[in-house]
Amino acid sequence: MFWIFQKYTINFWLWWYIVENKIVLSRLVAIAGFTLGYFNIIPMLQNLFQPLYQDNTKMGRIIAFPIRVAWITFGTIVQTIITIPLIIAYMAYLIFPLLPFVAVLSYFVNL
Repeated sequence: MFWIFQKYTINFWLWWYIVENKIVLSRLVAIAGFTLGYFNIIPMLQNLFQPLYQDNTKMGRIIAFPIRVAWITFGTIVQTIITIPLIIAYMAYLIFPLLPFVAVLSYFVNL
């Protein structure tokens, strides 16, 4: 009888929170990392005061700063818009198996 409990109850929690958690978390981090690399926010920050496209003229230096600031601002906004739903989705993934317990508990509290 214990093997049924172990097979269908204990192993589910181990699978959900250890095995699948690694897979889901790695996918979410890969998505966030892809967008971070796609918008090049960190290299733009590192080269903020460098001339754009190696244009060392005065005008090239003047134009480079606002372009990089706009790029960084836009990239940060889009990265935030993408990252917040990913964090919410991960939290929902962690809470999802607990919902039947919450439903049963609320049923017994309302009796």
